[in-house]
Amino acid sequence: MNFEWFFSKKTIWEDCRKNKTLRTIVIITQITIIFGLIVSFFTFSIGFGFKKIIKDKLLNVRGQFLISQKYNLNTNSPFFSVKKKKFLLKKFFNSDLVKQIHGISEKNVIISTNKKIDRFIFKGLYEDYNPYFFQYFLITKKIFPEKLLHNQNVFLSKKASLSLGLNVGSIIKINFLSFDKIGNSIFFYKKFRISGLYETGIPEFDDVYIIGNIKSIQNIYKWKKDSVEKFEVFVSYENIGKNIIKKKSKEFLVQNIQNNHDIIKWINIFDKNIIIISMIITTSLIINMIVFVLILLLERIRTIGILKILGAKNQVIHKIFLFYIMQILIPSLFIGNSIGIIFLILQKKIHLISLNKTQYFIDFVPIYIKYYHIIIINLSIIFICFVTIFFPSLFFIKKILSIKVTEFE
Repeated sequence: MNFEWFFSKKTIWEDCRKNKTLRTIVIITQITIIFGLIVSFFTFSIGFGFKKIIKDKLLNVRGQFLISQKYNLNTNSPFFSVKKKKFLLKKFFNSDLVKQIHGISEKNVIISTNKKIDRFIFKGLYEDYNPYFFQYFLITKKIFPEKLLHNQNVFLSKKASLSLGLNVGSIIKINFLSFDKIGNSIFFYKKFRISGLYETGIPEFDDVYIIGNIKSIQNIYKWKKDSVEKFEVFVSYENIGKNIIKKKSKEFLVQNIQNNHDIIKWINIFDKNIIIISMIITTSLIINMIVFVLILLLERIRTIGILKILGAKNQVIHKIFLFYIMQILIPSLFIGNSIGIIFLILQKKIHLISLNKTQYFIDFVPIYIKYYHIIIINLSIIFICFVTIFFPSLFFIKKILSIKVTEFE
């Protein structure tokens, strides 16, 4: 058996039982390590979780750029053919930075029920529209034999369905606003079936939009099958902030409908929080480890002197002190990892900690962490502990003379 390991194991716990001061500092050090590990798990997992929510969800509510007509006096007429989307993409955008482009049409509509009359925007989509929207935000759907965006189906937000007193499967009459040749308003109505409910958590979207098939708009306004009013351009998070627009057009307007700088700023807040909390944890660990090693050296000064008299080299004594920290670290890491991982699993599965959805776009604290994150956090704490104890202990052990210790004793 390794002498240094055996000696450290026998003496550290025996001294802790006899010496109240040493026992107290060992317990404080272990609690600091356990607490630092758990807080690190939550800091990184919550920070990464919110960043993932922003990247995956917020960027898929709608496109980051909107291509529309600059001056459209006739609101009944479309402006684009969906076949032109590739042409527009190549001519006016850096196409390699664009993830998706989709033709859409939006019309003001009125829905009247026995409970309420309200105004909405009917957003007409093609069936190949951004699939992530339905993946992330569709919360309930009626399983009909038709496709998801069938001509007679619409999706309401959960908030709108409660406000109007409607459920999945309900038949609703939607009134579309139009204008005649002299500018008088005309309403066309059409019946739809609510095939599902969505919820983005963004009031500006949930309070306003009804999602349906673009064919409904094309049929009502007697457009061609490939006619659209606008194009939505989706950009991945990695390309936000880059020069997406290659050149401006005189014919149509390109709007940045989602403030990309705010998204980047919001994500950077989580990065800063992770850095600040990591620095606080690192500082507390360093302070506690320095206090621990100083008290341990003072308590073990007689032992160091005896070992030197018996012929032990400084490297051997130093190794014993490094094994002391291992004796403290191993149970602390085991307890910290167990508690931290269990809490992360519970939060991910049953959402112990909830949030206000209107403020955070999500009703629970999101957790996202990989196994290699856990390994990196553990290795970082081990590294900090060993580096903190390595140099002070080596310095003091070299300075302690066996003759001075025996004379002092």
